[in-house]
Amino acid sequence: MLILTVSCSANCVSAFADPIAVVVPQKSEINELSRKEVIDIFMGRFDLLEGGERIKPIDYDNGYAFRDQFYRALVNKSERQIAAYWSRLLFSGRAKPPLQVANIETSIDELSSDVSMITYIPVNMVSEEMKVVLVLE
Repeated sequence: MLILTVSCSANCVSAFADPIAVVVPQKSEINELSRKEVIDIFMGRFDLLEGGERIKPIDYDNGYAFRDQFYRALVNKSERQIAAYWSRLLFSGRAKPPLQVANIETSIDELSSDVSMITYIPVNMVSEEMKVVLVLE
């Protein structure tokens, strides 16, 4: 019975094990971003790209498993470490956190409403209305 429990636990944790696509709306002028640029965007370091394009990140609520996978792949930090990072920034007034949504479907809806949005989704959920600007394994 212990083996079955461990096996189920492993499968449950890997629910979002696919590569992660960082995406923008198809109509966006952004065609690709470096890993460093994506880090800077999602860590609140800037909201304008070098070309002057405004960028607004969409993130997921604290506790959403896919959020943890993204930040581990992007900056090798746990969701708890990211939450602490944002707490410090908010307290100091130095940055504004990304818009947070409850799930991937809501993230996709928000992305389609504004050409300056950027989010991350499982690569198998990318549609024709999106451009992939970076893939994280």
